[in-house]
Amino acid sequence: MVSKNSVLEKCCGEWILLLDADEVVSPELKEKIKMIINSSNPSSEVYKIKLRNIAFGRKIKFGGWDDYVIRLWKNGKVKISNREVHEKYQTKEKIEKINELIIHYTYDSIEEFLEKLNRYTSQSAKEYIKNKKNPSFIKIYSKMLFRFVKMYILQLGFLDGYEGYLLAKYSSIYTMTKYTKLREAYYNTLGKDTSLVITTYNWPDALKLCLESVLAQTVLPHEIIVADDGSREETVNLVRDFQISNPFVKIIHSWQEDKGFRAGMSRNRAIAKATGNYVIIIDGDLILERHFVQDHIEKKENGFFIQGSRVIISKDKSQKIINGEKLNLWKNLFDKNFKNKLNMIRNSILSKILTKKDKNLKGIRSCNMSFFKKDLELVNGFEEKIEGWGREDSELALRLFNNGIKKKKLKFSALTYHIFHKENDRSHLKENDKLLSDAIKNKKMIAEKGLNQYD
Repeated sequence: MVSKNSVLEKCCGEWILLLDADEVVSPELKEKIKMIINSSNPSSEVYKIKLRNIAFGRKIKFGGWDDYVIRLWKNGKVKISNREVHEKYQTKEKIEKINELIIHYTYDSIEEFLEKLNRYTSQSAKEYIKNKKNPSFIKIYSKMLFRFVKMYILQLGFLDGYEGYLLAKYSSIYTMTKYTKLREAYYNTLGKDTSLVITTYNWPDALKLCLESVLAQTVLPHEIIVADDGSREETVNLVRDFQISNPFVKIIHSWQEDKGFRAGMSRNRAIAKATGNYVIIIDGDLILERHFVQDHIEKKENGFFIQGSRVIISKDKSQKIINGEKLNLWKNLFDKNFKNKLNMIRNSILSKILTKKDKNLKGIRSCNMSFFKKDLELVNGFEEKIEGWGREDSELALRLFNNGIKKKKLKFSALTYHIFHKENDRSHLKENDKLLSDAIKNKKMIAEKGLNQYD
């Protein structure tokens, strides 16, 4: 650890013997060390010494506890790794063994074991979280079981009697606790740098379902920003109710005056308010599968934006869901009221195999996308010259492509359900198609009227 290395740097003797406060040198080891350091030609410059543990008043000889540890070396021949728990000793020298004992008094009681367990497992979880490890429930309990079987049976811990059983039992609990704390820390920190933008316009019933599905996520974003394209008071009140009833969740209402369909502008205003370095954009007519936010964050990759997909719900089923009917995966898979049913299935293996990376404008939909905020700033966000329904998302994707940022098309991941509504007015589509065509022809890279208006 850092503290041990700082102490080692102050050592001026030829040899270093490292002991912890709960360790004692046996008389035999004392004589052995004298012989080594007084020798004109010792067999090595680094030595492992046998560690004999005393736990619950008994000498422990089995269960993997009777081991050799590096504790004696010539000054400058060993470095200690910077780890929270169970530091590693690093050396390039040949290592010799000393069979004489260091006596290590570990735990006098179960109470002391549990006190150290809580402290050490927290430190271990901090170490693992640096490497972004995320253990599954299966991994947690399989590791716990394996730890007990390994110590008590494979490493003959049962030969240490009742104390051997206690050590195997509580060591397995240690393993479970460490990974459980890691899992908790992983989910508590995963969304801390992510902003979720929800686009909405005068449909509070759908927005309510959308917000409820956001709040039920396995990973909550750092903030939820409702990008409101001029909704009336009913939506304002709905957002306020969610803010009041969820005081520990940051919910921001970004409203603009209703002057027609200006989704690009409403998203730009919301993105400008975002404090996260990663931005997920959805529409307020989506219900999110509970791993949606987690999937976007875990799949993010520098040099890419993410395009997700959706399940289409029929008009009749949508109304039933608005009236309170719950979504059910297994029932919905066989229900004719759902289209694109493969998009209901979340599977990490299939997702890894079938996720595609390209620069293809096909299938671009801003209802389920995510970006590094720096990439959105690079291209100046959505082009606000595009008004009315259509092509604002494709034109954004084009400029990202022209700046070297590719699309990652997710499958079997980041799942959403689209609530039925009437098609939007497409009277601007022809004009928007021309703007997209011009952007392709001119290899456009930056929005002329975009995000920088809201700095």
